[in-house]
Amino acid sequence: MAKEYVEQDAQKPIQKMDVGDRFVTKPRVITKTDLELYAISTGDTHPMFLSEQAAQAAGWKTQLVPGLLTFSIAVGLLIQAGYIKDVMAFMGSDKLRFNAPVYPYDSIKVETEVLSKKQTGSGNWICSYSWVVRNQNDEAVAQGENF
Repeated sequence: MAKEYVEQDAQKPIQKMDVGDRFVTKPRVITKTDLELYAISTGDTHPMFLSEQAAQAAGWKTQLVPGLLTFSIAVGLLIQAGYIKDVMAFMGSDKLRFNAPVYPYDSIKVETEVLSKKQTGSGNWICSYSWVVRNQNDEAVAQGENF
């Protein structure tokens, strides 16, 4: 029977979970500083990410958090939670979707489900999992599958 683990209860790496088990991280607030550092380090300086006026002129509530920053913070939450801290290689992401806007000062958490596990001859694991990023209103703002 599948189990659900919440980070506050216990850190559990994906390798020690069963297919179907679920995991939920602690929430994290995305700040304007996160957004500015991302823009500086990547060169992703689209005005709707850095200017409230430009974002509102484009029809958004306020400046947006880039989807790839949301994805990166989600992966960081999984690492900090111990879920994927022992990963030797990130092999890819499938079905990546950004479903709803994320704004500065939104709080996000990540929910996962183990899809598959296979132990290699060297004793390492190849694991895949689906993930959903939810905001403070429990709205799914991003999702995908990593392996």
